[in-house]
Amino acid sequence: MACPKRPDFQEALGLCETAGLEVVEVVPMCRRPHPATYVGPGRLERIKELVEEKGAEVVVVYGNPKPSQIYRIMRDLKVEVIDRTSLILKIFELHAGSEEAKLQTELARLKYELTMAREYIRTVKKGEQVFFLGPGEYAVDYVIKAIHRRMKKIEDKLERIRKMREQQKSRRLQKLKIPEIAIAGYTCAGKTALLNSLSKLRLKEGAEMFTTVLPKHARVWVDGEEGIFVDTVGFIESVPPQIVEAFHATLSEIAYSDAVILVIDSSESKKRVIDKTLSSLETLANIGVIAKPLIVALNKVDLAQDWQDKAKEISEVIGGYYDRFEGLVPISAKTGYNVKVLAKKAIQVAKRERLSLEEVEG
Repeated sequence: MACPKRPDFQEALGLCETAGLEVVEVVPMCRRPHPATYVGPGRLERIKELVEEKGAEVVVVYGNPKPSQIYRIMRDLKVEVIDRTSLILKIFELHAGSEEAKLQTELARLKYELTMAREYIRTVKKGEQVFFLGPGEYAVDYVIKAIHRRMKKIEDKLERIRKMREQQKSRRLQKLKIPEIAIAGYTCAGKTALLNSLSKLRLKEGAEMFTTVLPKHARVWVDGEEGIFVDTVGFIESVPPQIVEAFHATLSEIAYSDAVILVIDSSESKKRVIDKTLSSLETLANIGVIAKPLIVALNKVDLAQDWQDKAKEISEVIGGYYDRFEGLVPISAKTGYNVKVLAKKAIQVAKRERLSLEEVEG
């Protein structure tokens, strides 16, 4: 694996593990991508030696190289080369369970392959040899047309599924009259662990990233208060546009909720905690939920001695950015510390929000 900078290192390793890839060697990359091969000639030669020495079948370039750069790396290494976007797509392909998730994943993959196919034709026209990739220019042109046809079919089917889901959701909420709270946050922050602690559901959790692809719902009772909590797909920094578009339906569960719990991992460094907080807020703004009540669940406080300092700084950052900030609750989803306190607060905030909307709607 070629990785550009240390802050990305743990994320890169986590994504590789979740995708089922064993990392046998890590090659650090230079700060500025090389225009021809992204990794640079010296590092490319080193990677080639490692591929032969370790018998590696896949090389992960953890960044956003251009398709032409990927082709040149593949030409020299003679093995599969995947970038950050393709790595994330591999994970969704492994975890997609429902028809909607599978279609969303396929659509994202097709968009990615369409870009690669177009670059293949441009590369061939420039006279570069890419013979090991398979079909020639005319065959690839046929593939491009087939991709467009398949994308149109998927988009039409997804639109029908979305409309049906929205109708079902509307009927469900009208019937239940129960406030809904979305559990959002960065990957590996502990969202699924929190929902498990609340509901005792046996949802998959752990160190793997993106263990939730389609939202999981759980009806939770706390001291006579009732709410529906929704576990949503995790955020990442610099989300590839193809992923954001393809998984809009998954993220839209947050937009449909009455309130949002933003789970933040307090065990990381203060800089990473603040960076991920800002990244999560940006994602929430991008999907149109900046006006919803927001509660921060500062998780893993049992592992962080300085969580109070982080809590203060997070509150200051969010308070200056988010008008509907309802406060921060320190928790440990693992030990159960303050989980009920968080749940009760979230249900009360969501209930108040729902009542105010019902009054406005008459």
